[in-house]
Amino acid sequence: MHNIMVLNAKGGCGKTTISTTLACYFAGQGFTTALMDYDPQNSSHHWLQMRKPSQPEIRSIDAARTRTGMTRSWQLHTGVGTEVVVIDTPAGVTGGQLIELFNKADSILIPVMPTIIDLNAVEGFLDELMRFAKHRLHGKRIAMVINRVRFKSEIYEKIESLSNRLGIPLIGSLRDTHNYAVAMESGVGICEMKPEVSSKDREQWQPILKWLHEAIPTKHPSRGKQHHPELQEWKSAAGNVAIS
Repeated sequence: MHNIMVLNAKGGCGKTTISTTLACYFAGQGFTTALMDYDPQNSSHHWLQMRKPSQPEIRSIDAARTRTGMTRSWQLHTGVGTEVVVIDTPAGVTGGQLIELFNKADSILIPVMPTIIDLNAVEGFLDELMRFAKHRLHGKRIAMVINRVRFKSEIYEKIESLSNRLGIPLIGSLRDTHNYAVAMESGVGICEMKPEVSSKDREQWQPILKWLHEAIPTKHPSRGKQHHPELQEWKSAAGNVAIS
């Protein structure tokens, strides 16, 4: 099982959008997938509730609230046979909670918006994270993604410099588009939208998926699984990382 964590203490940087997109992608690829929501707003959970039964199944795990009469370990149990867990984290993560989340992750994606406020916030967060992670990586992988980009600005270049300084690869940038809002409101992912609408977004996801598939071997949905005709082929720069 591989745990992908979308992590940043700054709110409003697109953690839930990226988490739901990843869960949709891996479920569509035939991976038994769970989406674990640590955010008290439960946006990922609400997105899952809007999905249709005909769409690839994604298990929902509410990690934000403790359930009465249930141990914490059982509440966070991902289920037998789960292959990929996408973890959506809340804003304001620091201290002990940051350590707890870090220990759960195999791959960590850090989204950051190209604004001066977000740059200052993520710089402090990353300094804290890397101080803690310095001797605890043990195969964990960390990368940054710039989110909601309209054009390459001076702030974009400063984020690139921050990436270089900390040794955290900057593996992609995602454009500022209404498609993600439509996807969140409809319980779908970019990979389930019509190619003529989402082709630019699919292309931007290619390097991110390539980076993840360096740790998660690609596979095609098994013949025994339900075919989903609405999922169109999504190729990555690594080769055929496709939803078909």
